[in-house]
Amino acid sequence: MVITVKLFGPEAEITGLSQVSLKLDDAATCGQLRTALGKHEPSLATRLPACRFAVNHEFVGDDTPLHVDDEVALIGLVSGG
Repeated sequence: MVITVKLFGPEAEITGLSQVSLKLDDAATCGQLRTALGKHEPSLATRLPACRFAVNHEFVGDDTPLHVDDEVALIGLVSGG
């Protein structure tokens, strides 16, 4: 299946992209997506451990299974006051 990941803020700036599409196994999880994203976009590799995924507008863990029609966003660290 192909999963498209939306990128925002620093992660979008680092890659120069607003989204990345990756081909994954049909039974892939967010953890496998994290690994694949780091290989596909090496500039994100050091940032990925601190990022979270949101699937269909809800934060999820790395063990969450993905489906072909999911909306996936990579959410980086946010700071401010």
